[in-house]
Amino acid sequence: VVISIIGVLVALLLPAVQQIRESAARMQCQNNLRQLGIALHHYHDTHRILPPAMIWKGRGEPLGGGLLPIGTIDRVALGISPGSELDRLHANWVMLLLPFVEQGALHDSFNFNVPIDDPSQRVARTTNLPVMKCPSDGQNETPYERALLSGVSGHSYARGNYGLNVGVNAPCFTFFPNCPQGFSSDTNDLLNTNTKVWGTGVAGFNVAFGFQAFSDGLSNIVAVDELRAGIDPIDPRGTWALGFVGASLTAVHAPGPNQINSGLDSITGCTLLTLTYSSQELKRRRMPCSNSAIEANFAATARSQHPGLVNILRLDGSVDSVSNSIDMELWANMHSQTKLIP
Repeated sequence: VVISIIGVLVALLLPAVQQIRESAARMQCQNNLRQLGIALHHYHDTHRILPPAMIWKGRGEPLGGGLLPIGTIDRVALGISPGSELDRLHANWVMLLLPFVEQGALHDSFNFNVPIDDPSQRVARTTNLPVMKCPSDGQNETPYERALLSGVSGHSYARGNYGLNVGVNAPCFTFFPNCPQGFSSDTNDLLNTNTKVWGTGVAGFNVAFGFQAFSDGLSNIVAVDELRAGIDPIDPRGTWALGFVGASLTAVHAPGPNQINSGLDSITGCTLLTLTYSSQELKRRRMPCSNSAIEANFAATARSQHPGLVNILRLDGSVDSVSNSIDMELWANMHSQTKLIP
């Protein structure tokens, strides 16, 4: 009888204990976002501009067939041979913020003159950053293996749970200003001369903005969303030192956070993820992706392990929780600032 009573008490108490733990984890996640907000403002105070989403070297994207711009194709993950197609991805916004989150030594250990995947960057890019990790995410201790998709090991990256918002709507990738509610480029020649890409968010590829650019007000645009770490070593989502959409950036944003339609997150490796887990299993885990012939990174919405919501950081530094059932138009407007001109 005593054992039965104890069992009943444990069953009654366990949900309460789990709720307390999740509440504490969510609070820590929000505190991390506040620290990132302070860091963004300090960066702006110092440089009079926000950090770019990523730094990409090289003109044009010869692997995109004239349809995809710079910053979307991951040469390392796809096993492109060195030479004329060397990895072109260098620093991202998190690396640039490191001195402002009390990580000056880590910042100085990076070589900003070589790609992030250079062997000399390995120790730095595999460093776990507490400010970039939400304790609710049980997958963020498993590193991303960037080249494992092409059968190569030794290209590890630490995980993270926050992505800079680079904009909403369909990625039309056309010469500015032909795509006012999507993603624009500095040229129509994506194949040979493209060097900049930006959307309606707070930064772009080789593009940065000052606070004065946000005429709708800093409180009216999301700066940073939560991201979930990939459920497999080949899943790039939630990787703090990697400047791709899905890894440390959010884009396009789907109808809302934590959406489970298969066509939403367009990330490198989705074909193999789908073969390994199936579309239904990815949906069950609330980590679907777009299984298409194009292995590129250009869409990822906010995701979290918090029940029913995600946390977001607005550009003014305030932090909010947003329900999964938020109105689709409101969600898009929160991630969009029109008339941004680099």
